[in-house]
Amino acid sequence: MGSIDHNTASRGNRPPPYPLPQIPYDATRPVSAIIIGAGIAGIATAVLLQAKVPNIALTVFDRHARVGGTWHENQYPGVRCDVPSHAYQLSFGPNPHWTEFYAQGAEIRAYYEGVVQKHGVDKYLHLQHEVARAVWTTDRWVVTVRDLVTDKERTVEANFLVSCTGRLNSATLPDIPGLSTFQGPVVHTAKWDHALDLTDKRVAVIGNGASGMQVLPAILPEVRHLSHFARTRNWVSAAFNGGLTAQAAQRGNPAGHAIPEETRNHFASPEGAQDYLAYRKEIEATFHSGFAGFVLGSEANAKLRESLTALIADRVGHNPELLAKLLPDYAPLCKRLTPAPGYLEALSDPKVDFVQTAIQQVTETSIQTTDGVDYPVDIIIAATGFPDNYTPAYPLIGRGGVSLRDLWHPRTGTVGYPKSYFGVMAPRFPNYFFVLQTQGTPFGSTVPVKCEQTATYIAQCIRKIQAQGYVALEPSEEATDDFDAVVEGFFADKSTSDSCSSWWKQGEGASGRVVVSWPGSMHHKGDITRTPRWEDFVFEKNKDSQKNRFHYFANGMAAREEQEDNADELTSYLTTTEDVNLKTLHEGWTRGY
Repeated sequence: MGSIDHNTASRGNRPPPYPLPQIPYDATRPVSAIIIGAGIAGIATAVLLQAKVPNIALTVFDRHARVGGTWHENQYPGVRCDVPSHAYQLSFGPNPHWTEFYAQGAEIRAYYEGVVQKHGVDKYLHLQHEVARAVWTTDRWVVTVRDLVTDKERTVEANFLVSCTGRLNSATLPDIPGLSTFQGPVVHTAKWDHALDLTDKRVAVIGNGASGMQVLPAILPEVRHLSHFARTRNWVSAAFNGGLTAQAAQRGNPAGHAIPEETRNHFASPEGAQDYLAYRKEIEATFHSGFAGFVLGSEANAKLRESLTALIADRVGHNPELLAKLLPDYAPLCKRLTPAPGYLEALSDPKVDFVQTAIQQVTETSIQTTDGVDYPVDIIIAATGFPDNYTPAYPLIGRGGVSLRDLWHPRTGTVGYPKSYFGVMAPRFPNYFFVLQTQGTPFGSTVPVKCEQTATYIAQCIRKIQAQGYVALEPSEEATDDFDAVVEGFFADKSTSDSCSSWWKQGEGASGRVVVSWPGSMHHKGDITRTPRWEDFVFEKNKDSQKNRFHYFANGMAAREEQEDNADELTSYLTTTEDVNLKTLHEGWTRGY
């Protein structure tokens, strides 16, 4: 018998040892991110990323001179949010000082300016800077930015790129023949001229979306005559939380538009903190409900139609001629309901012409419709909304030189619509995220909380790359296709599939695809995205991880263990007994945990 090499035999098929780097493991290696946009989404994302991702360098660009996004752009008379103020705020930034139940735009903008200052986001801000181009290179984004003050361009690099540009911006005037020949002022509601004098003028308001419905009753007392051109019909609803408002009025609590100073002072006091929390919960809870009314042809949707019809009829004084002009022929919730206090009542005013005939052209002094009627006007106000901006206004070039515009553009794109993974990423665009743009807006809750939800998901993805030796991640084509099919299936029987045109959809009528909404509720999305499905992603390893995926294990010690005077961080899992939350125990994130 031959001799046995026991050293060789004992190893069997074990791999050769991998020489680990002799440095401690650090889950917080430096990373960088560029955020585009400083509206609600950009501000919420900046606050949460700096808190949730240790050792991250942030840069925030916005083309405006002030933060606030849509609440900076829209400063027309009557602009206010149709969601109660105490719900239209960040969950981590409760404001007991709202002066009105439905806050005006200026107060909302001031609130978010305060958030920026409180959380130190101002140190990341580069206002009046517009992104001109973004290109993915081997391991990072290279972004070309134009300084709108100096008109000079520079490039900035970062590991991650987050688009928070929103949808309700980039206002453009409607394409109406002869509009450029009009000799009076022409203004878009999102580019309001505060020097505009409407006193005793003949004014045209084109458009009857949310801005048109707000500006019309606000300016009506000033003008001599108002011609309102409204080619579409909208389901007008009672103010959101109108029932709660009425109940609150009976109890002497905040109601209507004015919130009494006494109530504000109480909510802001230590003894009023619990009352304020209970009040917030009462309002917030009304924004979480099921989908019964969203199902096309359902009994609930039919009842909603009946109630909205009765409301509209009551507001126009049961005028059958006017009611016939207003009632839509599509199902309620095909597009967003529009609370419009004072709008329907204003249509009965003798100073108002309500015109549904299409505009043929604008002359130097009037607007002419296709039926040959001429409407003399001194000022034209375009309340005509915003163009599709799911596709970035700048070239966004991903892996392999592919342009997102070449994929998503509704007329020239190879896909033809904004096809996403979970409403937050797109294949072939590594380390690129977007907040509340395509397919990312769930039903229920309010915009600020939805932004927080998506920003939290993004933070998890960044930490994964940061801590585990990767360069980048992107969703797989297969996972994106499956999510896309779920979106199609979910909306197939919903009222959004009825024959209406809406910014919720891309394309006209029933054939339009719902592109704004998540296929479910806010809590549905929150539960599903609480832990990312890492198996849906394609990961790119760094050069060391290509040799061994666990290269980042390093010398077996955590970096924080080598720090001196670090007892608090080393024992961060310890607290007073009554403070222990077993649901989150050992799941929290600290600098190295």
